[in-house]
Amino acid sequence: MLTKIEKEKILKELRATKWDVTEELEILEARINKQDLPRIRIDHHEDGKHRFYIDYGESYVKGDKQVAFLRVTELKAIVFEEQQVRAFWREDEDHPRCYAIDETILSTEPMSPSCEQCPESIPGFGACKPKVRLFVLPLIKNREMQPMVLSLSPTSIKPWRDHQLKLKRSGLPPVAVITTFGLEDTVNDSFRWARVQVGIRGIVSRENLILAKQAQQGISRVKTRVIPQDFSEAGDRVEKSDE
Repeated sequence: MLTKIEKEKILKELRATKWDVTEELEILEARINKQDLPRIRIDHHEDGKHRFYIDYGESYVKGDKQVAFLRVTELKAIVFEEQQVRAFWREDEDHPRCYAIDETILSTEPMSPSCEQCPESIPGFGACKPKVRLFVLPLIKNREMQPMVLSLSPTSIKPWRDHQLKLKRSGLPPVAVITTFGLEDTVNDSFRWARVQVGIRGIVSRENLILAKQAQQGISRVKTRVIPQDFSEAGDRVEKSDE
């Protein structure tokens, strides 16, 4: 791991040898796969005090924040893209055995001709979990607006679908409204978690609509893949067998 002092020393040496650090970082950003969008996750608590946090991912700089907990109990965001994703994962594997985006199977060796015919997709029995992957611009006080990913678990999909139905009846697309995401304490047997509830809090400004359009154009590569970060919650993967 690098300390921030060591990082600054490296950057200073680069500039001394006439390297344009800004340009090099822009080239790097253009070449990477855009898979590293920050993710909004839920910290589920057994005492019911659930909360949102931002997962920025790992870096080489010691002390850099990897997560940031949010003080808000209700997250406001502009939803500019949605995908239905499915994946069958084994523990300790970096790639899913089979996966689909918006009901199109993209695996080279699918487990079934379609998700509907696959036994692993049967709710309560199969290990292939459906999720809704939302690409959002969070409206967080004192934070720069930037694209992030919010994945809704199976128990939170229905509130999202109910929200979409209300928008359809109102003649509004999701991107036109400021969407609210709240955390509803839910208990089932001995398990306690937060289910996401969805609502609206006003109309999106023209300026932010332009930002949302730009963000939508910048996620084209992310949209074609399912990555480990999409299925990293408890219960998202099945134990690896000896096959």
